[in-house]
Amino acid sequence: MLNHKIEKFLEDNNFTYLYLLLANLEAERLSNLPYSVKKNFKDILTNLALEHIAANEIPDYIVEELELLEDETV
Repeated sequence: MLNHKIEKFLEDNNFTYLYLLLANLEAERLSNLPYSVKKNFKDILTNLALEHIAANEIPDYIVEELELLEDETV
């Protein structure tokens, strides 16, 4: 069941709060990645997090890193 107070709050704030909350969680996830993954980022973590949430696309950098390591050993 949806809480009507929460629904009203999100409607009144044009979902900005939800967007920023998700971006904050994504920034935290990115900051907890290993250094070997983070060193390849082209932008700062907060910008990457905002872009991921805006695009609704959360990349799995660990799988990408493992694939790169596998390609190097072949």
